[in-house]
Amino acid sequence: MSKMALYDKREGEADRVVNNHFRHDYIYRKNLGTRLSVGIGAAFIVAVYWLQQAITLGLDVLMLELERNITDSILFVLAILAVYTVIGTVQGTRQYYLAQKRLQKYYGLLRVLDRIEERAARRQMQDENEEASENRHGTNTRGTGNRRDIYIKSRSIL
Repeated sequence: MSKMALYDKREGEADRVVNNHFRHDYIYRKNLGTRLSVGIGAAFIVAVYWLQQAITLGLDVLMLELERNITDSILFVLAILAVYTVIGTVQGTRQYYLAQKRLQKYYGLLRVLDRIEERAARRQMQDENEEASENRHGTNTRGTGNRRDIYIKSRSIL
């Protein structure tokens, strides 16, 4: 039970959130923010680069090679997005499977605990049934003793 309590305290809630999604949906949602951030960052880098080129080389040179510059910039942004998408997908898949593995272990411990509780309940019920049966038949050997012992004790008092 202490393992289960530690799991609940440390990573249980996060693993349950991960487990509420299909793997593909979890990875997509996790990577969406990363892709947006990286895309904006890459576009900012391209804008700074173009601004620096416009200042140092002059605007006329950039306009002559505008189509090539735009193509190169788009390819740069797409390449960075692809790299971060692959990295995020690998990382998200790993996190998803680790969470699944931890949850399976947790639920396995829950099943073991349930079996232990069921056995204890069955034993208690058997003991109660045996005690009730003994009381009905007058063969109660617990506590006060059986009828013969009671008879002997009552004879010794007289």
